[in-house]
Amino acid sequence: MTQSCDSYPKGALVSGEGRIKRLQHLAGSALHLISDNKHYQPEMIPPEQMRAMEIQGRCEVCIS
Repeated sequence: MTQSCDSYPKGALVSGEGRIKRLQHLAGSALHLISDNKHYQPEMIPPEQMRAMEIQGRCEVCIS
């Protein structure tokens, strides 16, 4: 079962690298990081790597 965190993309650091992605909780406490840009594949963060991830905030403006 999956659950969306909310409708806003989040700014996150994953192993020190910045990302702006939508977050989705997966069964087993993993996270799916999903980009609005279809050129980027979703990333899965397993529970054992959660300490390498830090949520910085949410993105409320889209510039296109």
